[in-house]
Amino acid sequence: MVKKLVYVIIFLVLLRSTGSSGSCTIFTASAGNAVLFGNNEDWDDKDTRAWVEPATETNHGAMYFGFSDLWAQGGMNDEGLCFDAASTPEVPMKPHPEKKRVLSFGKRVLQQCATVEEVIQFVEQHDLSEARSAQFLFADKMGGSVVVCPGKEGEIKVIRKEGVYQVITNFIVTSPQLGGYPCWRYSTCVRMLKEIENEDDLTVEYFTSILKAVSRRFTTYSTIYDLKNGVIYLYNQHNFDQVAVLNLEDELKKGRHTYYISSFFPKKLDESKKLEESKKANESLPEKSQKPETPPENSATPVPEPAPFNILHLLAVIVIIASAAAIVTVARSKGYKTMRKGTDE
Repeated sequence: MVKKLVYVIIFLVLLRSTGSSGSCTIFTASAGNAVLFGNNEDWDDKDTRAWVEPATETNHGAMYFGFSDLWAQGGMNDEGLCFDAASTPEVPMKPHPEKKRVLSFGKRVLQQCATVEEVIQFVEQHDLSEARSAQFLFADKMGGSVVVCPGKEGEIKVIRKEGVYQVITNFIVTSPQLGGYPCWRYSTCVRMLKEIENEDDLTVEYFTSILKAVSRRFTTYSTIYDLKNGVIYLYNQHNFDQVAVLNLEDELKKGRHTYYISSFFPKKLDESKKLEESKKANESLPEKSQKPETPPENSATPVPEPAPFNILHLLAVIVIIASAAAIVTVARSKGYKTMRKGTDE
């Protein structure tokens, strides 16, 4: 029984860390003075978060997006650099003990870097052998972008954007046979991005249409970053009719804080019920006061930052459960021997 319980717990941890429905779509494009970056976060977990970490003496300020464990799945910093990541099949990587190791690679890059060129330098200086089952897309406000992914030889590869756009899904760019190539989401993105010929074609509305075209039933949130203007467009639960518009500079001024993503999107009443309630309300008011109520500028609800997921705590619980089971087993064994001894006598 104890073994089964331990196996179930370990399976749940692995499931959360690798993703049961992970199939993210990430792309960027630049034309003229416009630079946009889009992402669909495909995951069957609705407990999503957005959080802000202001700049310090050593780190850039940024807004991040992810889940309740506050592990940054994507984000944008105050220099107009952004990223998002997609899961891939695991590839054996060569360790580099002579280099610095780094945890939460994407977040650390946003803290330390301002441009794609600095991202490339960061990659060269750090041991990223732990990034063996993910690839990253970074873009800056100058229009540069780069894919960072596992390579065939067990080394991290850096692939620069050539042309207007760059796209990743879940097959490894350097080894398309790994990860479900051909991918219809990738093909759809490429086909639609090819239609961008100039700055007039590169709009938030067009990027939204691409996200909608490649969304799935478990697309839990979507983001579009306007890197030139520091603006983030946020969508929830593959509903592209409602959007929350966030100004990064304004958010950073508020200090460190966290939001439930769902709090940006209050549930709408059924249309017929809404019309009926509105009619009754208007009929009960004096004629001069029948004016539409002005909604608050930002109805999102800040929440306290939950404690990050800690694998050590989980392992401690497993050890306690296993120890308790062992004690019970020994106690039962001794009891049985005592009973047997009494019977024999």
